[in-house]
Amino acid sequence: MKLTVKRLLAYGLDFVLLASVLVSLQWTLYLVTGGFPFVRFDAGHEIELWVLLTFSLPVWGYFIWCEGKKQQTAGKFFLRLKVVNAGGAKIRWRQAFLRTLIRLLPWELTHLIILVPEPWWTVEVPENECWIWVPNVLMAASIAVLFVSKGKKGIHDFAAKTTVVSAGGDRG
Repeated sequence: MKLTVKRLLAYGLDFVLLASVLVSLQWTLYLVTGGFPFVRFDAGHEIELWVLLTFSLPVWGYFIWCEGKKQQTAGKFFLRLKVVNAGGAKIRWRQAFLRTLIRLLPWELTHLIILVPEPWWTVEVPENECWIWVPNVLMAASIAVLFVSKGKKGIHDFAAKTTVVSAGGDRG
């Protein structure tokens, strides 16, 4: 299987794992508390803060810890991939942070655009809907760079000076 496809599948597995765990926790909280805190949220900034605390921060922590400590997320583990620095060794924490910052920037921008100042589902025409193209272009560019590099580097790898290799150590 090509490295590009393996990386995309690994990211997809990580997404499914994280979404399953975090949505299950939120659903459990909703059921146990009779809707609190969800029924209290009115303003976009309140929802954005909730998303930040209960989704974004755990996801950031997952990627930073897994790649900084173990060189791989669960998705990379299952597809036998790992992230390394330019010398082929374990990456530094700041590299793990930078990879995560750039990789998840489109998702964070999407949250902000859709939720602030008012959630899109509460208004007839969102005032900031024209900005939704920005995270979409960033995601498309990230995928394009991954294909051009034959899976070895995404935009976040170029910025952090990292590469993804097979867990056995061979490049590609």
